[in-house]
Amino acid sequence: MLPEEIVKYRLLPFIIAVGLALAGCASSGGSSANQPRVWGAFMERGLNNVPMKPGLNVRVFNDFTLDDQQYVKYDKNTGYFTLEPGTYRIDGWSLTTFGWKLTPEQRAAEYSAPGYAFLWNIEKNDMEMLASLQDPMDSQPSIINGVLKVTKKTQYYFGHQNGENVNGISLQLYDPNVRKPDGTTSTNHAFAQLVIERL
Repeated sequence: MLPEEIVKYRLLPFIIAVGLALAGCASSGGSSANQPRVWGAFMERGLNNVPMKPGLNVRVFNDFTLDDQQYVKYDKNTGYFTLEPGTYRIDGWSLTTFGWKLTPEQRAAEYSAPGYAFLWNIEKNDMEMLASLQDPMDSQPSIINGVLKVTKKTQYYFGHQNGENVNGISLQLYDPNVRKPDGTTSTNHAFAQLVIERL
C-alpha cells in the first residue's frame, strides 16, 4: 500500500465510529423533542363552605385537567391521584383562612394557627414532600415546590394541616353574593392549586 492509502485505511474505523456516535445523538435528541408532555393541573375553587378538621386534611380539587398519557390519574371523590413510575415536578400552593370582609369582632377572634401543605404517600402513610409554613390569620399560602421520584405506581394526596385547634378556620369558602360582571354568582376564588409534570 502507498502511505496515503495506509492513512486512509487506519482512519476508516475512526470515521465510522464518529458517524455512528453523531447519528445516535441526533436520534436521541429527536425522540426526546417529540416525547409528549405528561402533566396534571388541579385547582380547588370555592364551591362550598368547608371547615378544617383537626390534623390532616385532604385537598379535593374540583377543577382539573389531565393530559392523554395516563401517567397522572385523579379520583375527584377521594382527592387521591395516582402516578405511574417516573420523575415528577410538583408545584403548587394551599391556603386556609378565617374568611374575608370580617367584622372587627370576627377579626379580634382570630388566632395564630401555623400550618403547612404537604404531599402524602398513601401506601407509606407518611409525608413525601413538605410545603412552606403559613398562617390562616392572613390567608397566606403554603407553597410546595420539589421533585418526586416514583419507582412504582403510587397513590398520593395533597393535604394541609393547621394543628388540632382549627375552630373557625376554613379550607374552602363560598359566598353566593359575590357576583361576576354579568350578574352570575362567582366561584373565581382558588384555595389550592397543584401542577404535576413528568420530567
